[in-house]
Amino acid sequence: MTTTTIDRTADLPFQAGSARTRWSRRVAADVVALADMAAVLAGGILPAAIYGSYGGVRMDWMLIAQSSLVAAFIIQVCLRSWGLYDTRRMDAFPQDPAALLLALLVGIGGVLGLSLPHALGSVHMWVWYAAWLSASFTAILVVRIVARRVLSGLAADGRFEQTVAVFGAGPIARRVKEHLSDASLGIHFAGVYDDRAGEERINPEGLEVAGKLDDLIRAAREERIDRIVVALPQAADRRMADVARKLEQLPVSVHIVTHIASDLVETPKSHEVSRLGPVGLMDVKQKPFSDWGPLVKAFEDKVLGALLLLVALPLFPLIAIAIRLESPGPVLFRQKRRGLNRRVFDVLKFRTMTVMEDGGDVRQAATADPRVTRVGRILRRTSLDELPQLWNVMRGEMSLVGPRPHALVHDDEFSRSLEEYAGRHQVKPGITGLAQVEGWRGETQSTGRLKGRVEHDIAYIRSWTFWLDIKILARTLGAVVRGKNAV
Repeated sequence: MTTTTIDRTADLPFQAGSARTRWSRRVAADVVALADMAAVLAGGILPAAIYGSYGGVRMDWMLIAQSSLVAAFIIQVCLRSWGLYDTRRMDAFPQDPAALLLALLVGIGGVLGLSLPHALGSVHMWVWYAAWLSASFTAILVVRIVARRVLSGLAADGRFEQTVAVFGAGPIARRVKEHLSDASLGIHFAGVYDDRAGEERINPEGLEVAGKLDDLIRAAREERIDRIVVALPQAADRRMADVARKLEQLPVSVHIVTHIASDLVETPKSHEVSRLGPVGLMDVKQKPFSDWGPLVKAFEDKVLGALLLLVALPLFPLIAIAIRLESPGPVLFRQKRRGLNRRVFDVLKFRTMTVMEDGGDVRQAATADPRVTRVGRILRRTSLDELPQLWNVMRGEMSLVGPRPHALVHDDEFSRSLEEYAGRHQVKPGITGLAQVEGWRGETQSTGRLKGRVEHDIAYIRSWTFWLDIKILARTLGAVVRGKNAV
């Protein structure tokens, strides 16, 4: 086994992800599902259009549209319940002609009642039903043949591959590795990590240890690992709990081999049980923004961010002129902050102070802070100083909604004060967030206030939905109007 060289630099510059884009299996299966539904709709509408145009028959388009839509949904239910969207074998995506035909018969037969009174008196409707079944079956077969070929090629190229690492170098880890060695699972085994190997005990299982817990954490933050399986003996319950708490702060899915009792890990929700190939697992946490989540979040940031930037752009020269007229110095304030996986980037703001603090000497703004200029006070009161961060969003360094980033010196200080703080770096930081609209905006004056902000940030990461982001953006507008907690 080749030992992976690990970059031990804590503060990595912001950079694009891997050149090889990996796909979510669930997203790929859903795309095939949409194509199946389109095949059913096209199979119903196109024959009706041809029959009506060249046969001189007047078709009931409302009835045809309703029947096609209802049948498409019924067929979807059948195909999903019969395992025709199984993602376990992306190299051999389900392609069962008999099951596809049966689903079409069930779906089209199910909507027959919608048009039965009309069909009884019109032979043309029966002709259309026959043409619909034939066209849809042909179209859905073509969809499945193409999908299987495309998905098989993507699977062979490793686009659906999940990288799994195991913490623990004992007999349990060896068995997990053996179970996950099946190439059809699409799993790349990233290696075994253990703090104790080579120290107070010798590894008896023939496993080469890739590194220690800190190395595993770095690899996860560098997006080289998707899942981590904790495979420790049941007697090591305290150690397992400590390890799991640290791994929960990473943007990966974390699991524990199910021989360990679920009360050993403290999380705010009950545990779920899943499988990774033949290995039974207890889920400690799921990777944030999985499946459709990254696509929806990126669409939200790029589209809404571009629209907001377009609307705000006329204000930029006016604000710039006001800043320069009041005090000398640059219009924009740049400060290094940490984002996703602790990557360092330059956050942009309109300058609101007479100082440009960065590095190891940064003091948070306070109420009636003498460093804040008159124009700066207005900008802070209306949050207009944050507008340049829309450019951070467009560059992919930030999101519209997410945990607010802090200066590096404060980030280090808060990490030492509160263990859970590091969990905020699982996602991109935001211009606004759940903590801000819930009243945790402004200066962090105490550990209790910091804890409240972090709890809201972690709650946002765990419960994220597109509609939650829209709600937060709407509430942010109200908070800006009221100037709540602005300093």
